[in-house]
Amino acid sequence: MGNSTVEMEQFTIGSSDACDVKFDHPTVSRAHAKIYYTADTVLVEDLDSNNGTYVFHEGKFKRIKSAKIKFDTLVRLGKKLEGIKVSEIIEGYKQRKEKDKKDIFKRVKSTGLKRCVECGSVIEKSKIHCDCCGATLEETA
Repeated sequence: MGNSTVEMEQFTIGSSDACDVKFDHPTVSRAHAKIYYTADTVLVEDLDSNNGTYVFHEGKFKRIKSAKIKFDTLVRLGKKLEGIKVSEIIEGYKQRKEKDKKDIFKRVKSTGLKRCVECGSVIEKSKIHCDCCGATLEETA
């Protein structure tokens, strides 16, 4: 094995607005499951949901606590929902994350604020140092 670090993303799925990916269904818990993924690995973890997290394995859905699966594996949350490929859930998460990033940049630009290039904190345009990480900020037009 090499010494390279693998960047792992993670996000939560559930019926709560606080989750990264929302599934609005009566059998989906507020914080239902968590997905961890890299370029070639996916791990699905049930967050003690009431109605379970299932993965399609050997011809049927099996309830799991956590499972390492492939990107094309079907995942089902709760009891009544259809299975969905985990790759589609991940794609939905990436699209929302990208949209949120664009929305933040729009808000920052229109309010006379800027972002620290080091840590990403939102700060007033008049500041020359970031309160969060102490970075010296360059003047931006």
